[in-house]
Amino acid sequence: MSAVRRLEAGDADELVERETELRLLTRLIGDLEHGHGGSAAVLGPAGSGRTALLDQVASLAAGRGLQVFTARGSASEAQLPYGLLSQLLAPIPELADVPWLHAALSDGTDVQVLHELLCQRLLESARRCPVLLVVDDLVLADEQSEAWLAALQRRRGNDPVLLIAAHSAPQDADEADPLSLGGLPWENRHVVRLRPLSEAAVRRLVHAVPAPRPPVAEVYAATRGNPALLAEVLARSPAGPEITAVTADVRRDTVLDLLARLPSDLAALVRTIAAIGTLDEAYLRPLAGPLGMPLGRALRVLADSGLIGTDPAEPMNPQVATWVLAETGADERAGTRRRAAELGHRRAAPEEDVAGLLLGSQPVGEAWALETLHAAALRRREAGDHAEAARYYRRALAEPAPPGTSARLRLELETVEASSCPFTGGLRLARATRVSGDDTVRTRLSAVDLMMQRGAREDALRELALLSEAAVDDRDRADLAALYWLADGCGAGAVHLGIPALPDLDPAALTPAQAAAASWLATIACRDGKAARRLARRAADPAGEPITLYSPRLALAITFTQTDDVLEALSVYEEMIADASAAGAGVPVALGLTGTAWIHLQRGRVQVAEDALAEAAASGPPDGWPSTVATSLSTIEIAAALTRGDLEAAQRAVDAAGDGGPLYSTPYLLFMRGLLELDLKRHRRALGLFQECGRRMNAAGWLNPGLVPWRSHVAIAAQALGDEHTAAAMISEEWRLAQNWGTRTAIGRTHLGAGIAVRSEDAVFRLTQAVNALQQSPARVLYVEAVLLLAAAQLNRGQTSGVPRLLREAERLATAYQLAWATSRIADLGKRLSDRPRRSYRTASRRWRALSPAATDLVRRVLANASNAELAEELGVSKRAVELRLTAIYRQLEVTGRAELRELFDALDKEL
Repeated sequence: MSAVRRLEAGDADELVERETELRLLTRLIGDLEHGHGGSAAVLGPAGSGRTALLDQVASLAAGRGLQVFTARGSASEAQLPYGLLSQLLAPIPELADVPWLHAALSDGTDVQVLHELLCQRLLESARRCPVLLVVDDLVLADEQSEAWLAALQRRRGNDPVLLIAAHSAPQDADEADPLSLGGLPWENRHVVRLRPLSEAAVRRLVHAVPAPRPPVAEVYAATRGNPALLAEVLARSPAGPEITAVTADVRRDTVLDLLARLPSDLAALVRTIAAIGTLDEAYLRPLAGPLGMPLGRALRVLADSGLIGTDPAEPMNPQVATWVLAETGADERAGTRRRAAELGHRRAAPEEDVAGLLLGSQPVGEAWALETLHAAALRRREAGDHAEAARYYRRALAEPAPPGTSARLRLELETVEASSCPFTGGLRLARATRVSGDDTVRTRLSAVDLMMQRGAREDALRELALLSEAAVDDRDRADLAALYWLADGCGAGAVHLGIPALPDLDPAALTPAQAAAASWLATIACRDGKAARRLARRAADPAGEPITLYSPRLALAITFTQTDDVLEALSVYEEMIADASAAGAGVPVALGLTGTAWIHLQRGRVQVAEDALAEAAASGPPDGWPSTVATSLSTIEIAAALTRGDLEAAQRAVDAAGDGGPLYSTPYLLFMRGLLELDLKRHRRALGLFQECGRRMNAAGWLNPGLVPWRSHVAIAAQALGDEHTAAAMISEEWRLAQNWGTRTAIGRTHLGAGIAVRSEDAVFRLTQAVNALQQSPARVLYVEAVLLLAAAQLNRGQTSGVPRLLREAERLATAYQLAWATSRIADLGKRLSDRPRRSYRTASRRWRALSPAATDLVRRVLANASNAELAEELGVSKRAVELRLTAIYRQLEVTGRAELRELFDALDKEL
């Protein structure tokens, strides 16, 4: 207890931060000198300095000539009758002729008579000279000694006897009535509570040891002001980061030393509590074996020693339990946990508790154990705790089970573990598909599905070919075909494997999973967008059979994204993320989150997209993601930085993706790198990246410009380098594909690229068409870009009448979506507009007069709000013919559409 004491202070050591407690006990000693007895209890947790304080008080009383008799309870003597009393009373002269109790009991002596005799002799001695009785660790007293102390308290009366007893108590124990120790009647009682040392006291003690000294704050945090622990830590003189480790070593050594000194029955009880984690006496009684004292008393003894707690929620400190179990034989631990699990099952204990006991137990060999472990594994998977789920699966496989059941458990284990390591995940999934048995087809399909999510298409095709030889039902056969179509990327099927070609099937006869695969194949091949949408909606029909595999659902969500049905896409992603999270499949979760991030990014919700991206990145295994997820994360990180206009962040993301080796050259990353180079005005580098992206997309058969609009960006880079021929050819090819696909986003994006790449009088027209198409599309960021480019093109052409309206629209969206890059461009365009001279309406009037009578009549009808369809019907021509006539008029008047036409002629009202 040296850590509680200061260095020499006069002739005696002085306890640190125990001055108040010592003053109270000193006053009681003074009262005893004057013939007044009483009682006091010293309460504090293990190591708080109880023994040191009692020693100080005993020395003080002895120095004043009082009779002082001491005893200390111990776990080893708690089972010995009158063990503590023999320590306490042996030195009293008046009791020298009293035969000790073990002999008296053997002769049949009356216990009550003996107690009376002992009390009388002690009180006679006290009348001669006041007596101080000091009892340390009273709770460890044997029952007979405790009974005698209770009798003494009742008989003491006014005789000068002072009893000071120490007892362990938690720091937050109830202060109202703490003195119910041992059932003793405590009259004229006083309570002394020993608190942890303050940081100031720890500082004084640390500064009292020789240099080098450890940091005070770290010592205080590690020891929590416990004097005994502090003394041992300072004795070992650790420094810096060693303090925490040394403190843990001291705690462990203390626990193991105490465990070694316990009687064998109490030590076995401690090991049982550590193994099963409960203080429930109904559990412990049949498991702990024979005890030398009642179980309740044994638990109090162990609690006072600090080995166990009193809170049922935490019967033993986890560190203490670890140290105790480490000293326990493996067979003993496993056997104890097995007996506890069997007892819990018989007593209908909560299934979660029984499963926890089974984790470290020997195999039980009964069906209930396997069912309990499997249910616990499924709960952990649903909670997203994949590592713990794997522990339960591995333990379940140790139980005897039918071959089919063992196969399913093994498959589920491999699936869960595949989510935790990108490097071994593919091997685990491949091993999972090797399990034989017709009753495992569904789980084997799931393993192949996860292979595809990880990008292992060739492995998936090989495993599907093997799986096709198994006897499968219609549903499994349909899902197998869907996976095969997605893996081969063209829907050709394999007749020799019994997998039909997609074009040979009636679309109305496709299952939801097959319809999802068919919609994706139509998307990448850039077939009719309306047909792809119909297939996707058939797959997502709530009245149909739900899709359980992830690959068809991911394909379905991407198809909806490409058909501009983003709300449906988000719904599919959300459902897939929820199901994959519950199943512990990390890769589908991450791909679903990156898919939602991409949609939010296109809609201008940059912060929402980055939040989804961060969630996906944080959910990854410690060793990193497989290539599919890593590519998606990098792609969207770069896209988000470019959307915010932060080129430095985009460059950092590109550099980080470059550390991924082959990932750096995937089509999506090539395209994103090209966008960055384009923004940095490094057009030749951008051109090379876009062209390489296109080569890889074509090689994969991915023709749809909605997936990656590489052609229009080749055109932009080529035009900047003066290659107008390449630019025109690329725009023409992308326009053909965009028209074939038919969505507003694809058409608008192609017009946008053409408006940038084609430097001719058609630029304003192309950008106008881009604005009109994108205005009704979910691609909000592209729409803002198109509006700003159109405003700039009109300013360049001197067509300023519509520019204010465009800038107001761009400002509204830039504010809503917090697009800093757009805000600065709006300001620049606004300044250019204000600096330009006002438009010459004399020129506009002259051009109006130059119109033919037929064109003038058509303009008047447009100003009267006649639609193109109405004009076509009145003129007896096609709607397309009307559009062409109006386009020619707009060019002649240098306006971009009906809105600017109306603004122009409002100003020329007098001319009309």
